[in-house]
Amino acid sequence: MINDDLSGAGPAQEAGPHVGLILALTIRGLAVGNYPDMVRAAQAAESYGFDSVWLCDHFLTLSPDDYVRDAGITAGPESDGDAQRSRSSSVPLLECWTALSALSRDTTTVRLGTSVLCNSYRYPAVLAKMAATLDVISGGRLDLGMGAGWFQQEYEAYGIPFPPTGDRVTALGESLQVMRQVWTQPHPTFHGDFYSIDGAVCDPPPLQQPHPPLWVGGEGLRVHRIAARHANGVNVRWWPAEKCAERRAFLDRECEAIGRDPATLRLSITTLLAPTDSSAQQDELRTRFQSIPDTGLITGTPEACVERIRAYQDAGIDHFLFTIPDVADSAYLDVVGEQILPHIKPARHTQPT
Repeated sequence: MINDDLSGAGPAQEAGPHVGLILALTIRGLAVGNYPDMVRAAQAAESYGFDSVWLCDHFLTLSPDDYVRDAGITAGPESDGDAQRSRSSSVPLLECWTALSALSRDTTTVRLGTSVLCNSYRYPAVLAKMAATLDVISGGRLDLGMGAGWFQQEYEAYGIPFPPTGDRVTALGESLQVMRQVWTQPHPTFHGDFYSIDGAVCDPPPLQQPHPPLWVGGEGLRVHRIAARHANGVNVRWWPAEKCAERRAFLDRECEAIGRDPATLRLSITTLLAPTDSSAQQDELRTRFQSIPDTGLITGTPEACVERIRAYQDAGIDHFLFTIPDVADSAYLDVVGEQILPHIKPARHTQPT
């Protein structure tokens, strides 16, 4: 039987889908690199009625070609050797936890999410304390997304050991258990293969009870089985609606097998959203973001974008994390706020001041 502290974590279910805005990804053009622009975009999203803003947990950002090669998403263009390696692919990227803490004071209603924290970068008991503090400071607005970690180049650049994949996934599952213990138990104890705690008291506790929502990012079956046991939600990236429907059915079966109500495990999708009537601009977007599969790009007229989003809803998706190109400098956010959100989120819609 799944622990009761998963079924009631976080805020009450929203009316309609949850719509979040990602302000930083490791792809050039999808990361807001300075804090004033980040605040401006976050506050505009809040005014338009977005439910949340999210930051990734990386120290290096990559060009699209480098992302394709290093992430292994698909076969990218051939490298031209030393000339390719000598070019700097890094663009400015604010550290996730520090920036999110600052945003907690510069926003009012949007939830604040990590998509996702790399489990290897922080000890889970300490992270639980950090998360509880941010939840208190923000008035109970934290969503904590966790991932096993994948970016070997970043690990090595920062001197962080890079364990084998199986060990990273196992450690992620233990971390989720450690954090839940720290948040919910008066004398938390845990003894696993990678982590142990004995009395890691968290005072003050998180404002959200029993704890902030725990999300797991990743696509693997083992990762999703771990999420079914220890998390409140799963996020996948770039998948088509049909694949999401298949994974929703898998997650439902996994929940039922351990006595968990499948409705308590949410399924979230990350996609690029860029509404435009211009076919030339749509082609430019596909060329520019070639590291993202076509299934991960929602573009076209606002009406066409709404239709794509509704197809995801029909597939069992009720939680969307959108990344918008050049979000601080382009008109895409305004178009989304004015012509898309009113059709998929009836609750609240105002223009930014």
